[in-house]
Amino acid sequence: MVKTLEQTLKDDSKSFKVPTSIRPYDIGFRVISENGNILSLRNGASVFSLPSEAKKAIQREFGKDDPSFDVEKYRVEEVAIINFEKLKNFLQEVGT
Repeated sequence: MVKTLEQTLKDDSKSFKVPTSIRPYDIGFRVISENGNILSLRNGASVFSLPSEAKKAIQREFGKDDPSFDVEKYRVEEVAIINFEKLKNFLQEVGT
């Protein structure tokens, strides 16, 4: 398929990427029940850096009390963790 210059520019503008050094958020993962409840560890942790890490930690925590607990029945959701100081700085840079 041959793209026109306008189509290419339009596609490129959709894929604008913000460098991680100035990005005001990070990505995390959490395990959600079918009712929308967030599963968390006893220490309160519910967001993990990798989906596999989230599943493994939740399986270990809930498997202690319920050996038949199966984390595969639950879904892993991607969430944004916002750093408000970075967000403020980012918006000030973009606004100038």
